[in-house]
Amino acid sequence: MPRYNPFKPGTIANPGMFSGRIEEVLTLERILFQTKNSNPDHFIIHGERGIGKSSLLFYAQCIARGAFASLTCGSFKFLVVHAELSQSNSYLDIIRKVGAELQRVVASEQSAKELFKTAWEFLTRWEVSVGGVGLKYSKEKDNTQAQDLLDELTHTVERTVSDMGTARDGILILLDEADKPPHSASLGEFVKVFTERLTKRGCARVAIGLAGLPTLIQKLKRSHESSPRIFQILTLGPLLPNERIDVIRKGLVEAKDKNDFEVSITTEAENMIAAFSEGYPQFIQQFAYSAFEADQDNNITESDFLNGAFKENGAYQQLGVKYFHELYFDQIGSDEYREVLRAMSNHTDGWVSKE
Repeated sequence: MPRYNPFKPGTIANPGMFSGRIEEVLTLERILFQTKNSNPDHFIIHGERGIGKSSLLFYAQCIARGAFASLTCGSFKFLVVHAELSQSNSYLDIIRKVGAELQRVVASEQSAKELFKTAWEFLTRWEVSVGGVGLKYSKEKDNTQAQDLLDELTHTVERTVSDMGTARDGILILLDEADKPPHSASLGEFVKVFTERLTKRGCARVAIGLAGLPTLIQKLKRSHESSPRIFQILTLGPLLPNERIDVIRKGLVEAKDKNDFEVSITTEAENMIAAFSEGYPQFIQQFAYSAFEADQDNNITESDFLNGAFKENGAYQQLGVKYFHELYFDQIGSDEYREVLRAMSNHTDGWVSKE
């Protein structure tokens, strides 16, 4: 009989499944609180692939827009502008993405034209080009200079914050995959100049958050040496053993709610998932998913874990294909991450490159 499997390898954790990162969450809450009170702060979340950067960024987004209350500062009500950057993005593209997403978020608000009445003329200039490639500033000429467009974005943000008054706490701009744009996109210059212009205009309720691989900070420095200094740096490491167990148990609670019956797990199986994952959230999800699929009697055991991990197309093979081939030599820096992948190479030689 098919069962709902609560574990989701390769996807962002929803807030109900989020575990650990308490210090990071508290830091993000303090940043939001300070920004709400016109003392803006900015942050970078960085770490290896599979460590949970996007999940933490999504958690921050949910707190900021008031989806649920924060742990220490009550409820927030920020406008959240979220954009995902890519390898093809230029300096102009980054500006356009932020402007277009701000326009979309404001347009989705009830009575947006009334609440943001003086900013609306500027906001409607930023639109998504449905028929074209990527984002397009709807009223700009092809030869628009980057600094002119940045001035326009700065003014749009300033007017939006002014119009919102106390109806919103401010604007939170989140840029995921921020390590991906090339050096020529000058992301460091963008964040440095943009925040300085907002400050000079007296626009003090805007915070920026970036998430990306460890190469992000060096990329920022390359385009503007001092740009990393405006951020609080949150370096994500593996989850602690008790936090890994918490991920598994939250998943099984969700499975019980969905399936109307309980799937239990032995202590040995829990500990094996926690140990073999090395605390990488995506690895926890994959090992738990495969063990859940291997179980046949609604009680996940050590045998189920081993079967799910080592069978054809099991957890090791899935993780190897997704993370090992392209990342081991080029993008993986931590010893912990390498140890997990070395363990994979000892068991599944079919997909390991020895070169």
